[in-house]
Amino acid sequence: SAALVGDYYQRVFAAVQAGTEPPVCRGEMEYYRKDGSIMTGELQVIPLVDADGQVFELLGVTRDISARKVFEAKLTEMAVTDPVTGLWNRRHTTELLAADLERGQPLTVLMIDIDHFKAINDSHGHRTGDRVLTEVARRLREQVRQIDVVGRWGGEEFVVLLRDCDEAEGLESAEKLRRTISDTPFGAAGASTVSVGAAELAGSEDRGSPLDR
Repeated sequence: SAALVGDYYQRVFAAVQAGTEPPVCRGEMEYYRKDGSIMTGELQVIPLVDADGQVFELLGVTRDISARKVFEAKLTEMAVTDPVTGLWNRRHTTELLAADLERGQPLTVLMIDIDHFKAINDSHGHRTGDRVLTEVARRLREQVRQIDVVGRWGGEEFVVLLRDCDEAEGLESAEKLRRTISDTPFGAAGASTVSVGAAELAGSEDRGSPLDR
């Protein structure tokens, strides 16, 4: 950014005035390509000095690291999401829950379990079972607010963190989610139902939460 470059020049001038070795600048900046797309560049500026130690040139080199940044972002996404449903995975959901408890905000947690899910896998195969999991995840995401969190807890279990929500409101949401699942069949798998448990958590409760028991 302009601030990065401006700060660097100030440090170079200060070093020249003090007679000390000028610093090297390293950082990342965004540039516009000729076609208007944005490139992430790794910038390195090296001060060149003469025999008397005077800076006579600043050599700047920029390397396109856009592909690397995309790859790093993909790795980060894979570390926190469930590969089947695209929801937050259990580890990241636990981290979000711990952060919510630390803030002490009103919170209701829903634990959702697909009923008789083993029978779906046994009768229709694991591919159909994965499609049911993905569809359940989609319906859950569509029914909650943007501030809420939906995560896959494992197997056929899901967790919903209803932020700024007391137990009464949480029970209403739980019933709405239950109907969302049961009222529309899942293609070849047919109709399916879920069991939902709700717990209101206060900020003073232990971070481990009832979900770890």
